[in-house]
Amino acid sequence: MAKRGAYDEGNFELNESYREIRTYVTINKNIKTILVTSAEMDEGKTTIICNLAKCFSELEGVRVLLIDCDFRKRGVSRYFGIENSFGVSDIVFGNNKKSECIKKVGDLDIITSGGVPSNTSILLNSQSMKDLVSKLREEYDYVFIDSPPICRLNDACIITQYVDGTIIVNAAKAIDSKGAKITLDKLNKVGANIIGVVLNKFKAEKYSYYSNYYGYSNYYGEHKHKLFGRKKKRRRKTS
Repeated sequence: MAKRGAYDEGNFELNESYREIRTYVTINKNIKTILVTSAEMDEGKTTIICNLAKCFSELEGVRVLLIDCDFRKRGVSRYFGIENSFGVSDIVFGNNKKSECIKKVGDLDIITSGGVPSNTSILLNSQSMKDLVSKLREEYDYVFIDSPPICRLNDACIITQYVDGTIIVNAAKAIDSKGAKITLDKLNKVGANIIGVVLNKFKAEKYSYYSNYYGYSNYYGEHKHKLFGRKKKRRRKTS
């Protein structure tokens, strides 16, 4: 029996967007470790990665892990409402075992950021961190990693060098072409495998195609008249 994702509660259209991203990503079987980042703050990358990880975890027989490497914001633990007393930094520095730091939320495994290191670049560049990601890649079908915005810190440019693919989250009308170009230039310089860009905070109802597409949520809610419209009464022919 297929598993039902916890993110299914609520917005049908939004959930369907996550499933669409999942379809594109799963085409390439070599993509297992995935970094999600953004150009700037408040573009919604942490919300995107948390829901995307939950979306993947609903697949039958698929093991999914979410890692928080945004050590300053630590948004993953806040999003799920779980404690963050120890996590990634504690594993890398040898303070805690990996098994002690894995938390479960439904079918999803999570490693929070843990303590804030004095220098995140040293931690992320360490062989211990690279070995950790490599080992987790063997243990899980998909590993998602959250990182700080590229235009703020260099952390994402470090992580992207030892993951299979990188997804960029851009918020509609929140980033200009210059910021987007800087993001791409930085990632290209370190040889990042950019597998896609997610446009967040997009007002789809302004476009007729998406407005019609969104009507399918009404169909699944058994309100077919809202999707198809009420039938017009036929006019009687007059002699």
